[in-house]
Amino acid sequence: MRVWLTYIFALGTVVLLFYALITDRVSPEQQILGEWKEISWEYEKVDKNERVARYRHISDFVKQTMGQHLIIHQAETWTFLDNGKLKLRGEDKEEIVSWTIKGRGHILELRHDNDAVEYYDITGLDQQKMMLNFDSDMQVRGIAKLTFEKI
Repeated sequence: MRVWLTYIFALGTVVLLFYALITDRVSPEQQILGEWKEISWEYEKVDKNERVARYRHISDFVKQTMGQHLIIHQAETWTFLDNGKLKLRGEDKEEIVSWTIKGRGHILELRHDNDAVEYYDITGLDQQKMMLNFDSDMQVRGIAKLTFEKI
């Protein structure tokens, strides 16, 4: 009888600990709310070539070339609103798109008014910093990493 009580107590402790961990965690939907300023674009995965490694940071020209077909890449400040809208503010323009977080809280979906959809992997998100990755199949090779700082 005493052994069963020990097992029940241990199981109850594990269940309570698991429940406390789940309920204490802030959801990515809440964590992403607010204003974020784009601070850098970097190649995260490139060929192991010394010549290419020198160009780890993406120049403004390459960034504009990569983002020709993606309006989002020309924005400098992203403001996530709690109604599922994202305000993109660049130097000379502003746009509102819809956002949702999918998967296990690691995929950011952005839907434009013209039904264009963009997907980003959220590779880092905390109170001060957000890192997004996207695959680029344009003329540049590698995976670009966008880093934002909370304003």
